[in-house]
Amino acid sequence: MRTPRAVIRPVKHSIGTHPRGEITVSALCLDGACLWTLATTSDLKAADLAMMTHTGLSGHPTFARTFEDVALVRRLKLHARPDPCPLDRKQ
Repeated sequence: MRTPRAVIRPVKHSIGTHPRGEITVSALCLDGACLWTLATTSDLKAADLAMMTHTGLSGHPTFARTFEDVALVRRLKLHARPDPCPLDRKQ
């Protein structure tokens, strides 16, 4: 009696920021006892400006930044486009 065999093939995937998601950033000053922090925002340019303004006012040039996004992994098909976002499917 023959047993069924599994066929294992590598499948390529891509990963990126979810099309309906947004990238957010928060930051904190790393200069000694400085308590300056930047609340989480999706306005990356405003975040950069806030850190540069803090540097201009305090002379503190070093920050810890935390970026966050929602990632979407898509299976790539040979000679085809990535699968559409599952949230875009009509129910």
